[in-house]
Order: sequence, then structure tokens, then C-alpha cells
Amino acid sequence: MSFVLLHSIYGQSKPDLDDPVVLKEILSSAVTSLEEREMPDGVCLLFEPKQDRPFSGWRKQCRQSGQVRVLQKYKDGKAHGPYLYWWENGRKAEQKNHREGRAHGAWRSWYENGQKQLQQTVRFGKIEGSACRWYENGGKKDESIYEGGKILSVKVWKPNGQSCPVTKLENGNGLWVRYKDDGTEAWRAQYLDGKYVLK
Repeated sequence: MSFVLLHSIYGQSKPDLDDPVVLKEILSSAVTSLEEREMPDGVCLLFEPKQDRPFSGWRKQCRQSGQVRVLQKYKDGKAHGPYLYWWENGRKAEQKNHREGRAHGAWRSWYENGQKQLQQTVRFGKIEGSACRWYENGGKKDESIYEGGKILSVKVWKPNGQSCPVTKLENGNGLWVRYKDDGTEAWRAQYLDGKYVLK
């Protein structure tokens, strides 16, 4: 195995998980069984069975058929690094990163047909900056802006491409209406100071 491949798998650089050779090598060494243990401070960490140190490395979860469903990197018992989830048809369903147990970095997801569904950035578990969602037909669903996990604004489109006449959310205040792929209303949410208002 080449130094570059070994370094990308075991070193500090991010491995190219779209490279089939790199992915195959990671999957071949990934563990399938981890157990959660609560530490004296109440934090739960993952360990390999019968091991005393929190787990660092790759874990895979497989379907009953043996097909890999999830691949996740861990460090010191916490999710830390890439996370991938695949549809049963083999297409990527979700790809994101974690840092110290929380989502951190680019977060993307796709429909089963391969169409992009979501693209956003997360910082230590909170959405930051712009986020976009799409309908399964490829039409844009919404574009939103976040700061520190709070929504600032959103623009919504119906599945037919028309701008939503009801959604009005600016400076963290207002109404957000989301639609299903068939054009019917999925939900309405009221926001105040960037936070969802419980009714």
C-alpha cells in the first residue's frame, strides 16, 4: 500500500472517501461492534468490547444483506471526522463531519435518486451561514441564512417553482411555510429572534 494511501487513512489528512480504493481499505479495517459506556462525569463514550480505552478509528454499520449502510470516524470515544450514509441502491444519502461528538463543517444529503437534498454548514452542532434545500425533482425548496444556530431569513419556493406567497421571515422574525413534493403544505413555523416559537 502506498504512503499516500496509508497517510490518508491513518494520518491527519482527510481521506478521499469518493476514491473507491481508499474507501475499500477503510471499510476493510472498520469495526462493527462498539458499546456505549457512561463516564463518571455523565458523558457517554464508545468503546470496543473488552477494551479500557475509548475507541479511535472507523466504525461501519451494515444492513442484513451485508451492504454497508453507515461509515463513521471516531476519536477518543466520540464522533470525530467523516460520517457517510448510503441508500440501499448504493448511492450516497448523507455526508457530514463531526468534531468532538458534534456536527461540524459541510453537511450534504441526497435523495435516493441522486438529486441533492440539503447543503449547509454546521459549527459545533449549530447551523451557520447559508443553507439550501431542494425538492426531489431538483427544484429549489428554500434558501436560508443562519447565525450561531439561529435563523435570520428564509426564501421558500413551491415544487412548481413559484415563490411562496406566505413565508416572510427576516431578521429572525416571522413565518416559515414548507411544502411537500406534491405541493401541499408540510408545516408552518413561527420564529422570534431566530428561534422557533412553541404554540
